[in-house]
Amino acid sequence: MTGKTLPVYVSEEVAETVTLEAQREDRSPAQMAGLALQFLITLPRDARASLASLYNLGTPDACGQAMNEVARALNIAEFDMTCRRMAGSAARIVPDDASEDELDQAAVELTRSALKRRG
Repeated sequence: MTGKTLPVYVSEEVAETVTLEAQREDRSPAQMAGLALQFLITLPRDARASLASLYNLGTPDACGQAMNEVARALNIAEFDMTCRRMAGSAARIVPDDASEDELDQAAVELTRSALKRRG
């Protein structure tokens, strides 16, 4: 992937946290920073302003609670996306008039297929 290096200044604490999290996720600190920036710039301006206010004015507990809400929304979105993809796969495998036995067999096949992809 081609990209561009941007100068970014963060506190020592943030730099250490990014390095540690990058190691935990088998990514580089630059990849972590790139993902964070991509997330930030795709937020609407009002949301970015709210985020800045939260970090500048909020307590650590308030920031943590807000981040938990963001994480919950992202998890829900990922789950919904996964369900839509699985429904598309199931629609190709199972006819609309399938019997209960055919549905059971298709569920087993989809599960086996997913397990094989996970490695």
